[in-house]
Amino acid sequence: MSAGAGRQKSPVFAALAIQLVIFIPLWLLRPLAGELLGYMPPLLWVALAGGLLAGIVTRGFGFSAPWVIGQVGAPPLLVLALALDIPSWVFPLVLLLLVLLFWNVAGNRVPLFLTNRLTYRAIEEVLPDRPLHFVDLGSGLGGILRYLATRRPDARFSGLETAPLPFALSWLMGKFSGSDNLEMRYRDIFREDLSQYDVVYCFLSPVPMPALFEKARAEMKPGSLFISNSFTVPDHQPDEVVEVMDRRRTKLLVWRM
Repeated sequence: MSAGAGRQKSPVFAALAIQLVIFIPLWLLRPLAGELLGYMPPLLWVALAGGLLAGIVTRGFGFSAPWVIGQVGAPPLLVLALALDIPSWVFPLVLLLLVLLFWNVAGNRVPLFLTNRLTYRAIEEVLPDRPLHFVDLGSGLGGILRYLATRRPDARFSGLETAPLPFALSWLMGKFSGSDNLEMRYRDIFREDLSQYDVVYCFLSPVPMPALFEKARAEMKPGSLFISNSFTVPDHQPDEVVEVMDRRRTKLLVWRM
């Protein structure tokens, strides 16, 4: 399967386009509103109105709640930041950090989801009691891998991540963890051969799941496990569902290949 098989068109540019299409007319109409009202509407009012309209339009296009919240909040927050006279270099720095942190949102529509510690233990209980090779596809900060590597010295653990900042942090923390059965690699999950793994785990989003599952079925060995945290695969019922007793009632969906 090609690397682009699991990718879909990025929503980032669509969200920016919505903001521009709404904000530019509001800005151009601001003088006319000033004549009608007798005073120039404050820029914050324009930003609040633009954010609200952008949120409505974004929701109308089927975006999820986090995107809608971001669209509503971004314009007024930007105006407030400008009003506070924050040094100009702060904005590109913050933007750079956000890009490095949420790189996969733009490319694969996969946010940075972190597996919690109760789920660590649930996954540990699902693992076969024999030497195995476990991979976390989109491993983020690598917390589950460091946990399992210390608990299962008989097994090997690999993490694949392409968001630059999470990868760098997870690689460093992995080196300092002292586990010699742990590796973190900067690797596109759709370029990886899954036949070498006994257990494949992922906590991604609904978008790449159909393509990823087909890739797993084509490549994984008979008897291996494919585990998805929370996200289902359309038309493919899991062989087992493990419910974690955490706050969000996490469900681990397990398929036996």
